[in-house]
Amino acid sequence: MQSFNYHTHTVRCGHAVGKDEEYIQNAIKSGFQVLGFSEHLGYDGWDDPQERIPFLEMDAYFQRMYELKEKYKDQIEIRVGVEFEYFEDKKEYLKDVQSRCDYMIVGQHAKNFDHYYDHGCSDDDVDYMAEQIIAALDAKLTTYVAHVDYFMLGKEDFTKRNEEAIARICDAVNRNDAVLEINLKGMKYGKKVYPTGMQYMYPHYDVFKIIANKGCKVVFGYDAHNPSVLLDRSLEQIAQKEMQGLQLHFIDTLKL
Repeated sequence: MQSFNYHTHTVRCGHAVGKDEEYIQNAIKSGFQVLGFSEHLGYDGWDDPQERIPFLEMDAYFQRMYELKEKYKDQIEIRVGVEFEYFEDKKEYLKDVQSRCDYMIVGQHAKNFDHYYDHGCSDDDVDYMAEQIIAALDAKLTTYVAHVDYFMLGKEDFTKRNEEAIARICDAVNRNDAVLEINLKGMKYGKKVYPTGMQYMYPHYDVFKIIANKGCKVVFGYDAHNPSVLLDRSLEQIAQKEMQGLQLHFIDTLKL
């Protein structure tokens, strides 16, 4: 069992449930040594109440998380972070956020404030998404890429161009000594028939085949939006079974 989970949300994002301390208490019960909170970052001019914390509530979020970090310091290591999307014109803002928290993970859900990748995604979109993630890594904003295969929610197949985009991300991950996440929440969306067979939209087997061949470091991310998720450690075994046959480079420890 993995001893850490850096992908945890709170009710502030508008699509999670439960109290902050319930996540912590369940993580302790499950034997996690490190629990990272990574709420969906709020952006000035992009308040989406069902997708992310409001921009003006970021200060209160950080204050509360650091209070809990201190309160539980003798029971579990709490890390205070955010999950962000990279936009070139928000680079300075992202650097400021980085200075205020323990870590940041890039979860590129959107091309811009108006278009999410799960609402229809072309090969051009996937190429653009890859450049966003690569830019975030090369800017040293993060060393953790969440659900790199999220875009498959908006696609009917995994094309040659998509393979090349994932390969470029892998190269950026390796040169920045970063990790790629096997997102355990993605399995709740179920499987879908693709030209290569039936598989999860994400974590997507064909994506992780490239990741395995590139030798990237991988970790599990619970992407917890409900405290009960942190009690179900069987999710790791289910994901491992789905990735059977791939020589994935799991790491035992991670300090963000």
